[in-house]
Parts: sequence; C-alpha cells; structure tokens
Amino acid sequence: MNQAQIVVDAAGGAGGGAGRLKSELDAFLAERTAPVRVIGRDRQLTPSWLVRREVVAGGVPVVAALNNVSFAWRGVERRVLVHNALHFLAPAEGRLLAVQPRSLRAQIPVVRRLLHRADVIAVPCSAMAQRVADRVPAVRDRLVVLANPVSPVGPREPTDGMPTILVPVVPSPFKNVVAELRVLLAALDRRQQPTRVRMTAYPHELPDDLARHPRLDLLGQLPHHELTEHWRRTTAVFFPCQVESFGYPLAEARVYGLPVLAPDTAQSREVAGDALTPYRLSDVDSLAEALDGIDRPVVPEPDAFERGAYFTRLLGLDRGRPGRQADRSPAAEARAVRP
Repeated sequence: MNQAQIVVDAAGGAGGGAGRLKSELDAFLAERTAPVRVIGRDRQLTPSWLVRREVVAGGVPVVAALNNVSFAWRGVERRVLVHNALHFLAPAEGRLLAVQPRSLRAQIPVVRRLLHRADVIAVPCSAMAQRVADRVPAVRDRLVVLANPVSPVGPREPTDGMPTILVPVVPSPFKNVVAELRVLLAALDRRQQPTRVRMTAYPHELPDDLARHPRLDLLGQLPHHELTEHWRRTTAVFFPCQVESFGYPLAEARVYGLPVLAPDTAQSREVAGDALTPYRLSDVDSLAEALDGIDRPVVPEPDAFERGAYFTRLLGLDRGRPGRQADRSPAAEARAVRP
C-alpha cells in the first residue's frame, strides 16, 4: 500500500521515555515500508492540538496516539499507548499527585475519559495495566501489555578500572531516588570497596551533602545517545523507583546484561528478568547484601524488547498477515487484564 492507512500522533514530550519511543519509531519506519503517516512530531500536546489532529488525521482506517490521549472520533479503529503512571495513581498514592504541576492534574480526567473512545489500549507492563484497570474498569477488556522497545547500541565494553554503578534517574518529586541514593552510598561505605556511583543529575538537584559525596559523579541530564556509552561500560545499575509505567533502566540492564539493583516487585521481575538483583527499599543491610552480586555474570538479551515486533503489534500491522484473521476485532486482540 502506498497510501497511509495508519496515522500516528507523536505530539508531546521530546525527552525521557517519550523521546526514546519516538526514536525507536523512526528507526522502525526507516527499516521497512509501512502504510504509516506520523503527525504532530514537533507539537506540544495541547487542547487545541487534540482538536486539530482529528482533522489532520483525515479519513484513514486506523489512528494511533503515542501520548496517552486517545483520538475521540477519527478512525474506524482507535489505538492509544498509555505510559504515564501519574495519570492512574491509587488513592494511597495521592500524596504524589499533590506535588505535581496543575497542568498534569488537569490532564487526568481527559486521559481517562478518552480511554472510553479507544478500541485498543497498549500499556508497557502488567502493573501498569492493573493501574489502568483499577481506575477505569470499563476499559479492562481493551488492554494489551506491550513492553516498550529497547534497542542496545553495541555490546558491553567492560573496563579493568574501578567498578561503577550507574543511576540513570533524573530526580523528581514523585521518585524516591534521593532517599534511596543515601541508602546505596551507606551500603557502599559499609562494604569499604572502591566503587563509584554515576548519576544523571546536576548538583543543584540534590542536597548539598549528596552532591559533594566523594563516591558520587554527577553526569547531568544526558541525551540517550550519550548515555549509551555509560550503559556499555558500567558494572551495575541502581533503579529504586516504584511509580513507573515501565522502567527503562530495568529493560536496559536486561538487554546489555547488567545486574540491576531494584525493589523486588512483580514489575521489576517482569521487565528486568534475570538481570534483577533485588533488595528491600530503605534497608541498608539488604542493599549491602545485594551489592555482593554486582559482579555476577548476566546473559545479555539484546532482542528482549525488539522494536519490530513492538510496533507491528502496537499499530496493528500484523492483523492481515497470512494465517491470521484480517478482520479480527480489536477487542478480541486486546488481552484482558485481571487481578
């Protein structure tokens, strides 16, 4: 097909996980001919754009939104990728919402309401699927779990120098990284081994005592192509965050074959696989014990989150291939998530 049959809205954030996903989409489209047209690439996700995109999309059979907000009326079939856990916090997590900007709080009812207009709702992991199902039960049967694509850039290049632990987390009010960083540094001091900690943060984003800690190297906020060099050369990864829709560092550790120190949760186990080295949050003894495993070999899984399979399913490009029912309903395609 030469004419686009699928329109993808890529409006919204250019950094973080959203930017990473767009780069994977670009690589996917460069690798093959697909009946896909991307709109909104350089636009902010504003109310005016949500209205305008319905017109810009035109009369295509399938529309897909990568930015949490489903199309309202355009398209015979509407698909949406939902990947912001803050839109679906549990009542017990309400304190996290209080520290978010008003703009994000205003998004929540819009995101949830428009889910009812979607035929297929993709989420990055089972825990995120449960969040959505708990907050918007009526769309449970439309949920499908698709782990985000993660493509490694070359194999690991371990060095013979001092062991390093990468903390690829930007401090934020809803991330518990500052408190857990203190636990990590205390555990390392207890072990009395020469290990450096490299974190993607600036000094002003941390308390003064942490910013000046002799073990800590602050890298600032690096674009993905620069951060990959640290991924390839580090010894292990530290990712203590809990309120995540996916957890890219868990997946990165898996594809590169790196131990990742993270809470022992179902989400960590699902995304990190054998790369997970679990510890109990806020427990120095538990983390010190986990640190004994940072030198263990982990078999890399470079194809664990392959982008071809991901976008083929996300965009419904596999629905007409031989051996499958081309007219299969979106509801039948989506895997229902149950408690």
